Amino acid sequence: MQINSSILKAQEKPYREPTGLNNWYVELGGAALLYSINYERILYKSSSLGWTGRLGMSYGFAAGRFLNSIDLNRNSVISPFTTSLLLGSSDRKEKLEIGGGFTLITKSPTEQEIAYSGILGFRVIETNKVCFRISYTPIIREGKFQNWFGVSIGKNFAL
Repeated sequence: MQINSSILKAQEKPYREPTGLNNWYVELGGAALLYSINYERILYKSSSLGWTGRLGMSYGFAAGRFLNSIDLNRNSVISPFTTSLLLGSSDRKEKLEIGGGFTLITKSPTEQEIAYSGILGFRVIETNKVCFRISYTPIIREGKFQNWFGVSIGKNFAL
């Protein structure tokens, strides 16, 4: 009686970080409070550190109180402006994101509000350039601190 055994190992391809310096993504929650469409530019990139700047936009289709903590006005335009540091090696797709910024909330042509926000998050950019983010985004609005979260999906691209 002869018993043969063999071990087969699948060889993973090493991760290659996408070379594009731009990201676009849709975010639910986050600095724009309910949702936003965002453009992000990678301003600096090294083997272990990145620095980004982001501009987003959202429109308040309805007035109401969301998750019993965020009040929004109908027809408001919400624009988050943030900057973040991305910490993590370029040979890994996972990055820690730490940042902050402000959100301009335009309630009417004569009434604006600025809400400040922080970002503590985790992001993954796959080899196929799909970007996924999840973040804790505390917001200071009208002098009150509010815990908030965001989740994003988008795409990395080069110009």
